[in-house]
Amino acid sequence: MAKASEPALTVTAWQVIQSMRDGVVITDPRGSIMAANDAFCAVTGYPRAELVGRNPRLLHSGRHGRAFFARMWDDIKTTDCWQGEIWNRRKNGEVYLEWLTISAIRDAWGHTRFYIGISRDITSPRLNEERLKHLAQYDPLTSLPNRRFFHDQLRRALDKRPARDRLAVLFLDIDRFKDINDRWGHAAGDEFLQAVAARLRGCVRRSDVVARWAGDEFAVLLDPLSRRADAVRVARQILRVLRRPFTLRGRRIRTSASIGCCMLDGRPSPEGMLAKADRAMYLAKKLGRDDLVFWTRAVSLRRRPEGTRRPP
Repeated sequence: MAKASEPALTVTAWQVIQSMRDGVVITDPRGSIMAANDAFCAVTGYPRAELVGRNPRLLHSGRHGRAFFARMWDDIKTTDCWQGEIWNRRKNGEVYLEWLTISAIRDAWGHTRFYIGISRDITSPRLNEERLKHLAQYDPLTSLPNRRFFHDQLRRALDKRPARDRLAVLFLDIDRFKDINDRWGHAAGDEFLQAVAARLRGCVRRSDVVARWAGDEFAVLLDPLSRRADAVRVARQILRVLRRPFTLRGRRIRTSASIGCCMLDGRPSPEGMLAKADRAMYLAKKLGRDDLVFWTRAVSLRRRPEGTRRPP
């Protein structure tokens, strides 16, 4: 701000605005920038000389549509104030998130004299928040959802689902994974699990959830399902893609998986469905691995459930 007289600020008022750590920008009623403090210039990357006379639209990130700004200005017109998060763009093109308060300043006759925007860059706190959330819900090795996230998603799916609707839980374990770790080392084992996770993602829809349960165990939520055959089809596809050799550090590694499946039956609990899928998976291992077993009331560790076949 070259002169404290625009927009009619006393030297003391301008000194207060300049001392603020939050960015402050003042516009006339038409939206042309009249003044901006050093903090605003530092955050946006624009020198004051490039801001004065221009509209704050030069900061638009493109992440908000017309409806967003229509609601903003509707609030300002009716309450003289708007507060909220907004994505803006710095002069160097970098997009940042800020908490913005816009206030309309009126004269004694109720006419708008100018608008004051006070903003604070909250990009770093939000990114830290997102990182913590990601760490709490995702497996750091494979970037798949973890068991906690999977359990929550399964509970939500069961809570909202009518008893007649269908979903399925697949529980799978990599066959002889210990041999890979023992022969090639844990670093190669980690790379192998990452490759398995990538293949599993390619077997499901966007509405489904693939999670790393623990170690070499994975869980899949198929939701929604129209029929049992759809769960069989996905499980068989998983078995096929995991039979294909993996190439890690120039070595070809062959493996397979054992899968247990539990279909929605009435109003089960998440724990109940997971326990049944887990039990069916262990039966698949006992029956020779590289197998799919559906949980039924006939499942035991001594015989294959009626109607269950080894997938091709």
